[in-house]
This record gives sequence, structure tokens and C-alpha cells, in this order.
Amino acid sequence: MKQIAITSIDVTEFQYYVKKLLSIDKFIFLKLTEDKIVSSVYLPQRDAVKFSSIDTKEIFQIEDKIEKPIKISFFNGTKVIEALSNFNGQVKGNILFEEMGDEYIATDFVVYDTSLKINLFCSDPSLSFMEMSTEEMKRAFDTSSSLFSYELLTTHIAKIKSLFNLDREKETFSIYADTDGVKIKGDNYDALLTSNVDIKSDNPKVSVYKKYLGLLDNENYSLEVCSNKVVFKSQDSGTILTVAVAISDED
Repeated sequence: MKQIAITSIDVTEFQYYVKKLLSIDKFIFLKLTEDKIVSSVYLPQRDAVKFSSIDTKEIFQIEDKIEKPIKISFFNGTKVIEALSNFNGQVKGNILFEEMGDEYIATDFVVYDTSLKINLFCSDPSLSFMEMSTEEMKRAFDTSSSLFSYELLTTHIAKIKSLFNLDREKETFSIYADTDGVKIKGDNYDALLTSNVDIKSDNPKVSVYKKYLGLLDNENYSLEVCSNKVVFKSQDSGTILTVAVAISDED
């Protein structure tokens, strides 16, 4: 059994990072290197994929050398957040891991301060999660079929969710662009979001499931609306989300 010592843990940043992934799945998968923490999570049908990256030093201060990426998996991210809520002030940790082939797999993630020690048992990632390959990730976030692009701000997201209340029974909404700008349309509303848009197609319109907006963090995004997907690239963090478009009667 090998071990990496964490000299300092930013509990708030760690909780926020885990929370970002929980919008997709309770099973949390992290890949830790000296420079970055990265994670990819997806819905069972892979109709929504979320990738998040953050500098390791933003969450963990580690003096030990990390020779290979360490895969860290938690069966229930909510329990991780709850456990971390018991700490404040100076917090340290240890990651216990085993070498399996050419990988390091974490078995225990221990968090402690001067008065409390909690062991967050790690799961075998192969039991509940299959890491996406580099090629799969490229396909998921490819924007070569972009119809139009624009900035989706937190104020826009709030406006969209408010309009959803006007046709609660409907599962989808349309998003399209014209000479006025970007608009969203439901059964009984047709609203302009922004006049700033880059149109790249003769038919810039798609339908999207409303449920996917619940996967967004409270951040601003650069949006690429493609013929088969919508790609949200955060302007505030290293997070990218892609969701499949819906097939509507109008398509």
C-alpha cells in the first residue's frame, strides 16, 4: 500500500468541485496528477457528458511527487460533502492507493485536523464507472457542426427557467437564432435572450430537453449550438457540458 500526504485541503473548493459533478451522477470519479484534477461524468445513455478540470493546488497542497495519475472514486458524492462539512480551519489528508498495472487506484481518502479524522472509503471505479477514452471525449465535445454560438449568462439561465413555468407539462423547448439574436420558444412564449450571436448555418434551430438546464452550474458559458448537441463551455471554471438535442415534430 502506498500513500500520498496532503498538507492542506481547501474544504470549500473540494465540496464545490464534487457538487459540480453531482448534477450528473452521485458516483464521483477523479483523476489526480501533480498539476490537475480532472473528472468526466455522464448520464447512462451518454446523452449528457460533463468534464471538469481544476488546478490541483486550488484544492490540495501536495509536497510528495505523484509519479502516475491516481484514480479516486467515491460511491456517493453527497456523503463526501457531508463528511467535509465537519471540518473548518486547517485540514490535512492522506490518499492510500494501490498500483494496478500502469495505474494507481485509491483505496482510502483520509481527512483530518487536530480533533477529528474521517476515512472516506474509495470505490473501485471499474465497478460503477467506465472512464471515457480520449477519442470519446473529443467526439462528445466536437463543435464542427455548430449552427450558431453565443454567450449564455447566469441572468439568461434564470430567465429561461422562469419561462419554463409557463408550460410545465412540456419536456422540451426550442432555441434558435435570427437577425434579432438568440431566442427561446415554448408553447406560449417566444423570448429574445441576447442580440449577440454568431450564426453559421441557414437553419439555426434545435430543440433541447428542459431537464438538461439542471445540469448547469451557477456560471457563465460560451455556447455552441450544433445540429446534434449543445456544448456549454464555462467562462468561470474548467468545466464543459455537452447535451444531445431532442428530436421534435418540427425536425
